[in-house]
Amino acid sequence: MTEYERNAGAIRAAGASIVALSVDSAQRCEGVRRELGLSFPILCDTSRTVVRAWDLYNPSEMGGIAIPAVFVIGPDLRVRYRSVDRTRDRVSTAGVLGLLRGSARPETIERTPIRAGLMEFARAFSNAIRRGLKTPQK
Repeated sequence: MTEYERNAGAIRAAGASIVALSVDSAQRCEGVRRELGLSFPILCDTSRTVVRAWDLYNPSEMGGIAIPAVFVIGPDLRVRYRSVDRTRDRVSTAGVLGLLRGSARPETIERTPIRAGLMEFARAFSNAIRRGLKTPQK
């Protein structure tokens, strides 16, 4: 999400908006949004209705979470691009920007490896201590 925040201005300039989706509570989503300094909203799907309907549900991790994914939805509300990703590699923001600007085709967008740094490991460890290792399923 932080990569999308770093590129939020360019994404908006390309005529798009950013919205994230989480299975966490509104309070937890807002805490994450503030902690990461995100300028875009995080929508809450605590019942996991949307992530199940869009085939993004991972029941085996942390009590049931959403699989990382990126969707580009056109003005006509049709999905123009869908990338269901993994934790370790995801579709690049540059690729999505290329699609939005018309300089890339969906089949040419590559995934880039995510390399967590020391700060990300420290944040994950701190969150595990504060919040526990499992999110209760609702």
